[in-house]
Amino acid sequence: MIEMLKQIVASLFSKVGEKLVDYGSDILRYKINLKSTLETLEQDLNSLINKASDIEETIKKAELYGKKKRKREVEEWLKQVKMIENKICTLEREVQTEGFLRKFLTGGQATQLSASVNKLVEQSRHFGELVDVYKTRGEPFLTTNLFGKGFQENLERIEKFLESDKSSIGIYGMGGVGKTTLAKHINNKILEKSQEQRVCWITVSQVFSTRNLQDEIARFINLDLSDEYNEDKRAARLHRAIGNNFILILDDVWKNICLEKLGDPLRLQGCRLILTTRSFEVCCRMGCQEKVEVKKLHTDEAWNLFKQILEQDIALAPEIEEVGKNMAKVCEGLPLGIIVLAGSVRGETAIHVWRNELEKLRDPNMMQEDMEDEVFKVLKYSFDRLDLNHQLCFLRCSLYKEDFSIGRKDLVKRFISEELVDIKKSRQSQFNEAYSILNKLVNICLLESVGEYQVKMHDLVRSMALKITKGKNMALSGFYLKEIPNEGEWIRNLEKVSLMDNKIIEISDGMSPDCPKLTTLILSHNPLKFIPDSFFSRLDNLCFLDLSSTKITKLPNSLSNLENLKALMLRSCLSLVDIPNLGKLKKLRELDLSGTAIKTVPQGMEELFNLRFLLLLFTKSLDTLPEGLLLKFPLLQFLCLPPEIKAPVEEILRLEHLEQFTGRVKNVSDFSKFIRCRQSQLTSFMIMVGRRADNHIRAAFAREDDRKKVIFHQCDLKNEEALHLSMLFHNIEFLRLQNCEGLSNCLLEDFPRLNSPSSLKVLEISSCGGIECILTNEKFLAASQELESRFLPIRSLERIKLCHMENFIGLIQNIGAAVEPPLPQAAVFSSLRSLFIYGCNKMRKLGLPLSAFQNFEKIEIECCDEIEKIIEVQEGEGRVVSLPKLKLLCLRNLPKLKSICNTTMSCDSIKKIELRKCRELKKLPLHFDTTSNSAPQTLKEIWVGKINKEWWESLEWEHPSHSHLLQPLVRFDSE
Repeated sequence: MIEMLKQIVASLFSKVGEKLVDYGSDILRYKINLKSTLETLEQDLNSLINKASDIEETIKKAELYGKKKRKREVEEWLKQVKMIENKICTLEREVQTEGFLRKFLTGGQATQLSASVNKLVEQSRHFGELVDVYKTRGEPFLTTNLFGKGFQENLERIEKFLESDKSSIGIYGMGGVGKTTLAKHINNKILEKSQEQRVCWITVSQVFSTRNLQDEIARFINLDLSDEYNEDKRAARLHRAIGNNFILILDDVWKNICLEKLGDPLRLQGCRLILTTRSFEVCCRMGCQEKVEVKKLHTDEAWNLFKQILEQDIALAPEIEEVGKNMAKVCEGLPLGIIVLAGSVRGETAIHVWRNELEKLRDPNMMQEDMEDEVFKVLKYSFDRLDLNHQLCFLRCSLYKEDFSIGRKDLVKRFISEELVDIKKSRQSQFNEAYSILNKLVNICLLESVGEYQVKMHDLVRSMALKITKGKNMALSGFYLKEIPNEGEWIRNLEKVSLMDNKIIEISDGMSPDCPKLTTLILSHNPLKFIPDSFFSRLDNLCFLDLSSTKITKLPNSLSNLENLKALMLRSCLSLVDIPNLGKLKKLRELDLSGTAIKTVPQGMEELFNLRFLLLLFTKSLDTLPEGLLLKFPLLQFLCLPPEIKAPVEEILRLEHLEQFTGRVKNVSDFSKFIRCRQSQLTSFMIMVGRRADNHIRAAFAREDDRKKVIFHQCDLKNEEALHLSMLFHNIEFLRLQNCEGLSNCLLEDFPRLNSPSSLKVLEISSCGGIECILTNEKFLAASQELESRFLPIRSLERIKLCHMENFIGLIQNIGAAVEPPLPQAAVFSSLRSLFIYGCNKMRKLGLPLSAFQNFEKIEIECCDEIEKIIEVQEGEGRVVSLPKLKLLCLRNLPKLKSICNTTMSCDSIKKIELRKCRELKKLPLHFDTTSNSAPQTLKEIWVGKINKEWWESLEWEHPSHSHLLQPLVRFDSE
């Protein structure tokens, strides 16, 4: 934003200077005032720009480091700077008009603008701290059920220890027995029971550094240690900052850790240590006052767990049950082994298959001499049951560091890049196949899900994978290596090497590994600055090279000779300027240059006729492509261009295999031309129409999801250009209109022109002054009762975001009384889950019927000066209204708000309420359970703010006890 503002200011005053010449003698009488006014205004603007730049830099650094947020007054100040930017943009457009200069001066615009700028500069002098700290108590984990009598006994035993004066507890047992699962349950129990205690969970693993553990704790307590390198001084600062009631859980500890180096938390009041380890000796060496052994399951418990993992809806046939019990016995009571084994035979119904699998398990050759852990035999069996493609994909996962949560999408992309799926298929089909493989690995329990978007390898499963690939793979990810392994460790049989996430700064000059079979080399996430020319000289078979997120500035010339290279990943190499000639890389299929500092495309790029994937996002110094370049890539399936580049539409239209596209087209006409030809074949897209993007739109580009997005930015959608909008995608999911002209006062009037995209899920509108509402009451009734296809865009919406709509008065204009008969389930707005409204100062009420709130999960309304009502319940709609899915209600800076709801709201899912600067609000109309006399059970916190404390205490309640019940949840933080 700041750089753009600087450019706009410079451009504006340059154009004003040109105008002065044009006006000549006609402006003479204004000359003295003019010169003074413009000079003062330019100085003020530059002062504001510099201040905003400093503030943004400080905030971004703070937010990047830890759990910190910009203060609300600072956020509001930056928004005001943004408004100044918009005004200057308007002036820049008007500067060419006749009589602009005289109007600018005599109309007082310069004086008003100067006053606004001075006010903002003055405000910035009184900010003090720019950021607040997010106070975190820890995060609850998704857990599996504890299985077996011993698990429950251990859980109860540890809870009693925590209630006593015991300060350190060690949980020990063999690998795969369930120590981490038990510790996760303890973590969740502590967070449930106490609002005071904070739980910091750190996974240690075999390879760790004291400094890294210090950084983990520092991040948790929001302490910045980046300026201190001495471990003892860092430890002292940790000790001072940790505070009381701090519980440190160290998972998967392999050897003694010096607690003094971690801030010596046990010397602080109410602080505890819980650790999990395979070694009883580690518990002793770390001084654990209580030691809890997690034992294997008994035979009947093991079989019950086996059946649970099978997910059998009906009883197993007696003969299968007998075989199954014998299979479970092979696991020797180890939960991990049972889970993996049962997962691998889940769905099998033929008795001969079960018998055959049992024979394989009993085969003495299954157990390798070096596989000392009993569970390895079962894990290897489950691996052997996979087909070759699934095995290769599974082994690929072991290249990530131990205990690392791997993004599903990232993993799928790697499967495709390394050709572990059928490359002859379309890219969408490759994604489908890769996800199918990944899901199977999760379903058979060789990988475990971490939430919706990540997976993880258990350390024992990863150990098994590394044993299988011993001598072929070198997996040293996250080992804190400062130097690359010496040439002696690069044996000739190596096929894959992963050195990601280390501390390697350079590769020694002259180093030249002799690895003729090496196909994959991963050096990403290292501070790597130098690679010698010799390094690639004997890696002739290299196919996949990942140097992403390194500090490399120049790639060696020997890269040009890697003629078998198929994927070159240089993502986020922010300093990379110099790339050698790529002309010999005829087999290259994927090239990711996003986030590099290149100013021109690499030489020889036009010869890459096999290219399928080209990503250039965030190449800010690259603003043009050579004419005709894209025509050299006839097989291109994925193209991602930065918003700085105007996409060459005519060339893109000739890419017959293009399936995914991100980029900017010049105007609505080009957009229409593009989608007429490519509408049916694109599986996902992110298309911006109009002028170069601001920071908000760049952020939208940064989210590489699979949505089908269109953004109109500073477009004139009226007159003849609007006719092109009739070609808008049928399957659009995300539509954003920003600073656009020519839209009707009722947005629905424009949807027939937008061709009723019934798949529309997200609608965002910002600074489109002509819009007053989404639809009128008459159209709302018609849309809800007639269910006409032309209203489908509104009916499918799940999220609406409206910002700075100066004439907006409500979502539905003139909404009337309750509808008779009641609206059907498919009524307009009934799919809405999230609503965010900011800076709509003419809106007096939200303008939504009660039926629209049934699926709401989030409501956020902020800085709307005139709004008085949120939810209006009509007569006959009930005394208590249910908002069953609402989780978040945030109302900020609404000075005239009198009513959230004119009756009582039952919110069975509500988690957080935020009420700030709503001084006219007299009630919080929450429904309380009269039988239990308790607040909503799901509600965790109510944020009010210190300056609103008196207001909170003055609220009216149906019963005096209601205020008392909510009081423990109220947070009076700073504004």
